[in-house]
This record gives sequence, C-alpha cells and structure tokens, in this order.
Amino acid sequence: MKLLRNREQLKREIYRYRIMYLFLVPAIIAVVVFSYVPMVGVLMSFQDYDIVKGLFGSEWVGLKHFKEFFSDSGFWSALKNTLAINGLSILIGFPLPIILAIAIFSMKDGIFKKVTQTISYLPHFVSWVVVGGLVYKLLDVDTGAINNFIKTLGGEPIAFFREPLWFWVIIIVTCIWKELGWNTIIYLAALSGIDAEQYEAALVDGANKRQRLWYITLPGIMPVVGLMLIMTIGNLINANGGASFDAVYNLRNALTASMSDTLDYYIFSQGIQHNEYSYAASIGLVQGLVSLFLVITANRVSRKTRGYGAF
Repeated sequence: MKLLRNREQLKREIYRYRIMYLFLVPAIIAVVVFSYVPMVGVLMSFQDYDIVKGLFGSEWVGLKHFKEFFSDSGFWSALKNTLAINGLSILIGFPLPIILAIAIFSMKDGIFKKVTQTISYLPHFVSWVVVGGLVYKLLDVDTGAINNFIKTLGGEPIAFFREPLWFWVIIIVTCIWKELGWNTIIYLAALSGIDAEQYEAALVDGANKRQRLWYITLPGIMPVVGLMLIMTIGNLINANGGASFDAVYNLRNALTASMSDTLDYYIFSQGIQHNEYSYAASIGLVQGLVSLFLVITANRVSRKTRGYGAF
C-alpha cells in the first residue's frame, strides 16, 4: 500500500511540474546523443578497427592495444604531464574561487561589486584561440610585455615558449585566470543560501568577521565545496581537469612537447593524426574508467569523513 501511495504521489508531482520537466527534454536528448551513443565506440578498443569494414566488421584482437600503450613511453610521459598539470591546478586553483566568492559576497551591493564580478567572469567566454594568441604576445622573447619588464629591471629575456620547463607554469596560471571568476558562481549561490539570521545572531553575540567566517560561512558552503572537490578529483586525468584539451592545443608547440603533451592530446595525436583509432580508443576507455574510480573513491571518503557525498 505504501509503495502504491508513493507511486501515486510521484505521478501527481510529475503532472504538477510537467512544464518544468519539458524543459529538461532537450538536455536529456543532448546527453544521450553526445555522451551515451558514442559509447558504442568503446568496441574499437578491442578491435583492429578498419574504417572500411566498420565497427561490426573489424577484426577482434582482445587486449592487444591495452598491452601496447602500457609499454609505450609516450603514454607514460603524457600521463605524467596530465597528473602534474591537473594536480597542481587543483592544488593551487581549487581554493581560489572560494576565496574570491567570499570576498565578492562580503562587498556592499554597488557598482564596484558588479564590475568586479563582470571582470572576473569575462575570461571564461574568451576563446582559447584568442587566449593562446594573447599569451604568446605577452611572453614573446623579443616584444612581449613580460620580457620588456624583465629587461627594464636589468634581467635577461626568457624564451618561455622554447623552454619546456616553463610550460607547466604558463598553462596552470592561464587556466586559473580564465576560469577563476566563472567557478565562483556556484559558491556565490551557496553563500546566498546561508540564513542571514545566523549572521545577525552572531553579531549580537559579539562575533567578529573572522569568527563569522569560520563558524558560519565556511560550514554553510562546505557541502558544496565537498561536491565540487569530488567532481574535480574525477577530472584529474582528463580534459576537464586543470588543463583542457583546448588549452594544451593552443599553448603547446614542438619545442615544449616533452612537458605539454597530455593524455587528451596524446589520444588526439594517435587517433586523428596517425589514424590509430583502436589504440586511441583503448586509452580513452582506461582514462574514463580511472576517472569513474576516482569519483567513487572520493565520494566514499567524503561520506565517511564528512557525512555527505555527491551521490
């Protein structure tokens, strides 16, 4: 009886909000078409895929491609670069949107607050092609503003894009700058959800700004912070991490390849440039499985330590 009542209640709720559910239809279709349908391509990982024979006519080779890339030095170099760039981006870049969101939230409503928010959001909407060109101009060894400043101080100009060791610094700083303001939106929404009466009660009790921050603001947004951290850890080895494929593609060059070729660029290089479709698909499959494992592990750790998780 209870199950029937729950079903009837669910039907009433769906009917009540039917217009809102209709708005979800385009998003659901997009996810199915662009996320689930392409998963059929996973079959290529176990084949010597032939574009003429097609997906169901190509020869099956089992784990051949998995054995190949695990013994490929190029794969391990790309994995090292991916973990280093994304790991440092998370370590340095994850707390910054939280700090910026708290700073913006603490400002009085006015023109300055709106301008600050707008300026911080704008880089997100700039194409990586434009950002890449801008960074190249700023760091040019002869005419770049950064090197001109170094020469003004009496130093020697630095060939940033000819020295592989500089690439990690360049891409991490650029990615953080580009996405910093955009990532604050979620935290600002979480801050807006904190009951204002808590701050009023704290003021009455004589709590200062630091105490209100420590005992009200941070605990109030901690579930959102935990959720974002779980999702961020899941992106540790893929293009949604600190350095997206677009960022690497537009900032790398042949001279910095040893430090700039990430897993996503390596998959692109093998699959598109060298037509090794099955080899690239096998790496992509392992990459996806590792990301899933990281998300599940981070979620379980969060549930045990904090009492809540993403799912």
